Amino acid sequence: MISLPALSLIDLLLRTMVLGQLLLLGSLLMREPASTLRNLLLAAGISVAGLVMLTAPIPDEQYGLLRNLLLILTDAFAFIFWLLIRHLFDDDFRPHQWSKPIWLALILVGIVYFYVLGVQAGNSPLHDLIHALGLMLIVHAGYIAWRGFADDLLDARRRARIMVVVGISLYSAVLIVFELADERFRNAAVFGLTNAIVLLVMLTLGVSRLFRLRHDPARHSQTHARQDATTDPASAGMASLAELSAAPSIVPPLSSPVDTALAQTLDAFIARQGYHQNALTISSLARQLACPEHRLRRLINQTRGYRNFNSLLNDLRIDDAMARLADPAYDNRPILSIALDLGYDSIGPFNRAFKAKTAQTPGEFRRRVQNRR
Repeated sequence: MISLPALSLIDLLLRTMVLGQLLLLGSLLMREPASTLRNLLLAAGISVAGLVMLTAPIPDEQYGLLRNLLLILTDAFAFIFWLLIRHLFDDDFRPHQWSKPIWLALILVGIVYFYVLGVQAGNSPLHDLIHALGLMLIVHAGYIAWRGFADDLLDARRRARIMVVVGISLYSAVLIVFELADERFRNAAVFGLTNAIVLLVMLTLGVSRLFRLRHDPARHSQTHARQDATTDPASAGMASLAELSAAPSIVPPLSSPVDTALAQTLDAFIARQGYHQNALTISSLARQLACPEHRLRRLINQTRGYRNFNSLLNDLRIDDAMARLADPAYDNRPILSIALDLGYDSIGPFNRAFKAKTAQTPGEFRRRVQNRR
């Protein structure tokens, strides 16, 4: 049986290997063009490095002031992870559009965060509150990843959503629960060793995947093609990383007669405004068009540049809504009735979709049009 000192030695060795993998991953990321995705991944890697060092089998007093910095980095992971998941999976996530009160509240939370961890070294009841907030953010990140799974048109992103929900979210939540648990469980040598092994395996898989993507000639040429075609070069540069870029897909020529026929069928469906159906999903549309769902997803993404089905529906429906609200024949028609006619279940989703596209509510739009007549 391996003694505890031997376990601790193995633990430290594994953690050193994890830090080496993180350094390698960071060097690979630094070769990619600057983008929000790259910066968030780098921040997540630095946070994980802090976790690896802070939870090593070393007495706290030996860290000195370094422990405060490691606390800040470690507890920041949940916040960074939440931002990363929103950036990857929520196409409507636009922090730059947040109101000033929200930004002021975030600044206040940040000040408290750095005071509790950087000054008080976590010796405050507020530290448990930070852990609880981190757990809520990770659970919410898992919800965000799962919520958009059905409408996502990108196969790589759909697979990543599953990985997040089943893997990273669960693992991160377990770590935070252990932080809230009794100290004898949190500091158990076996738990620390298991944690190091899991991190090493995950990072090894991630680094090997990224290395293959960077050195696969076929993917390399495809990435350059995307960079030439996209309107967002920074995001396109990350295509070789995980095919999760926020950049719109390019519009290649249809590759087969089957795709051409399906595109014509889809155009006919749109021309007759079939998208006004209530509760229309990509699955139900595929059944109506008598085609495999995965083929329809790929076709919409490649030929129309959408990354999720709901965005396509909203764009088509809101265009029709604007036409009706500007038409004198609809002046006495309640906005709710128009929304229901266009396929919305209630006024709330319609108002949000309309404002997201036009920066004004349907009522404001109608009044502005009527005032110009």
